[in-house]
Amino acid sequence: MNLRTDKTMWKHPVRQTLAAFAATLALPALAGIVTGTATYRERIALPPDAVFEVTLQDVSRAGAPALVIDRSTLDPAGQPPFHFGVAYQDQAIEPDHRYAVRAVIRQHGRLLFTTDTHVPALDGNNAPLQLQLVSASRGEEKPSEKPAAQVPDSPLRGTYWKLTRLGDAPVSVAERQREPHLILATHEARLSGNGGCNSLMGGYEADGDRLRFKGLAGTMMACAQGMAQETQFLHALETVRRYRIAGRQLDLLGADNAVVASFESVALR
Repeated sequence: MNLRTDKTMWKHPVRQTLAAFAATLALPALAGIVTGTATYRERIALPPDAVFEVTLQDVSRAGAPALVIDRSTLDPAGQPPFHFGVAYQDQAIEPDHRYAVRAVIRQHGRLLFTTDTHVPALDGNNAPLQLQLVSASRGEEKPSEKPAAQVPDSPLRGTYWKLTRLGDAPVSVAERQREPHLILATHEARLSGNGGCNSLMGGYEADGDRLRFKGLAGTMMACAQGMAQETQFLHALETVRRYRIAGRQLDLLGADNAVVASFESVALR
């Protein structure tokens, strides 16, 4: 047997295997899509500038804010029912995690309708999802009546802004902890506040509706609860590029104009 010939014979399959492996790495990440329909029970029409948004979220961590995997927007929303599809990359999905879909309808940042429960997704059931939204307005007020517009806008500066939502997720306050909040000083570009566990401080730049936070810092306490929410709060502040105020509600927006955090003004006693 010719040893050189034998080496040549087994080298070719190895080369072919390596080539196939390299080709596999070059393939784009596989993608999936979550589809469904959303509607609400109220027999009222949405204003023409309403926006419908649905998000796919990782809800695996109990007691922590949901992690948004991806989102889809209808702008303008039109009228119900709303047919949606949220695309996602397979590499972003963990087999042992739990996922859910939430939807909201907003007008200029003001919440009109929202789902009040997480609807499970990616749980092995490939049927289109059915989402039921509920009105976010109080009493029998209609979205077109703009109740927030009847309340004078709270000033950005010198107001105690209580954090109410991070993205679409409501904010919780752990026992024996302060509520997360911000206060932007009136006479200097400084901010103070609390993330729930730690005190916050830093500076800000505001020009028109543009807003950026800089030099954010805080104390370094470690709390048994609320740390994940506080971390998400700080990350949201770092991404802020704009803001808008409607009545007593402040929305902070990122570079893509998505709301990253919402606040409510609180009268100080």
